[in-house]
Amino acid sequence: MTVTLHYWLGVVVIAINLIAGLWGVAIWRRWLPTGKVYAQVLAASQTVIIGQALIGLLLLSQNLRAAEQLHYVYGLLPAALVVFAYSARRDDIHRNILIFSIAALLAAALAVRAFLSSGAV
Repeated sequence: MTVTLHYWLGVVVIAINLIAGLWGVAIWRRWLPTGKVYAQVLAASQTVIIGQALIGLLLLSQNLRAAEQLHYVYGLLPAALVVFAYSARRDDIHRNILIFSIAALLAAALAVRAFLSSGAV
């Protein structure tokens, strides 16, 4: 059950971070206005990353291991990106949107690599 949840939550991590990243780039380029919905999607993308990392650690504590050791690096780096993005925030909202967008796109890419190195595919 937990392995299945981890699998499908991985799909959600990829999708929502790709959406948040591309949407943020569109806002940063001023093609779209900022809004509460974007902020909620961005917060959800970061929450899903942290949840996914915690479930991964739970699986590891149950001695359920990934096929490749790199899976752990690719799985924990998105959580580190969330921390980095918050630590890099400044008063400039436009700059913050760019940082969070890049972090979301990198998190999506790392999640794809984690997915491919999990042994589930």
